[in-house]
Amino acid sequence: MGRAEQAVTVQVPATTANLGPGYDCLGLALGLHNEVRLERADRLTVEVNGEGSEELPHDSTHLVLRAARAAADAVGESLPPLRLRQINRIPLARGLGSSSAAIVGGVLAVSELLDLGLSERQMVDIATAVEGHPDNVAPALLGGLTVCCTVGHEVLVERLEVAGGLSCVVAVPDFEVATNDARRALPENIPHADAVFNLCRVGLIVAALVSGDFAVLSEATRDRLHQPYRARLVPGMEEAIAAALEAGAHGAALSGSGPTIAAFISDGGEDVGPAMVNAFRRARVTARAHEFPLSAAGARVIV
Repeated sequence: MGRAEQAVTVQVPATTANLGPGYDCLGLALGLHNEVRLERADRLTVEVNGEGSEELPHDSTHLVLRAARAAADAVGESLPPLRLRQINRIPLARGLGSSSAAIVGGVLAVSELLDLGLSERQMVDIATAVEGHPDNVAPALLGGLTVCCTVGHEVLVERLEVAGGLSCVVAVPDFEVATNDARRALPENIPHADAVFNLCRVGLIVAALVSGDFAVLSEATRDRLHQPYRARLVPGMEEAIAAALEAGAHGAALSGSGPTIAAFISDGGEDVGPAMVNAFRRARVTARAHEFPLSAAGARVIV
């Protein structure tokens, strides 16, 4: 180990997970970022700016600090008193990886601050243990498109570069969906035909994103494992997806556990955001649309 730092600031991207068929295994990093700053201090203090500033805890239960503690524990180090300053741009509980950004930010920042020497593989495993699943933490840490598989307590991750020219339009409704609620909505068993349906499209979407054959994304983003069961939690979901495709999106899907809808566009996709917002409005849901580039870079230390 080298010299420990007095303060470290890291930047962590938002993510969209599942991408339709890739439940709990596919994720993409987006060009929207939170910042986490950890400083050595005489006593614990927490400052949150932006999204969640009034909602998030200002004590040791804050998710960034819980993740930092897990990282220190993993190598037998104790966590000193810290000052946490967080700038949040990722909406909370909307399916854009806000919790994963906090977890990855805490793990990376404390690894640098205390010179823990954690590898990327170790950080993925620690972050996954805190989050409970790897589909958001992997792209948040590594960037790009990630394919994950959990084996016991270890996460196998492959990171891939997405072909150029693609960006993501998100329609973010004005209500939250808790991940636990979204998971409880799923059945214990699914038909064999639905499993095969998704397996085919997982392979197809990975191949399309890497090769640049975006024309197949409208089919490759279809899903039978989770979206049909979560539709009751997201009024207007199916209509917003259909509206995105009709307006020119290559593909569209529920982002993570929702309620955000993520649509993939290239040239000529300027009508997709308004189309999704209008579809939600017809379902009596207020939503706002944003376009973000895909992010090849994951979490990183910034000056």
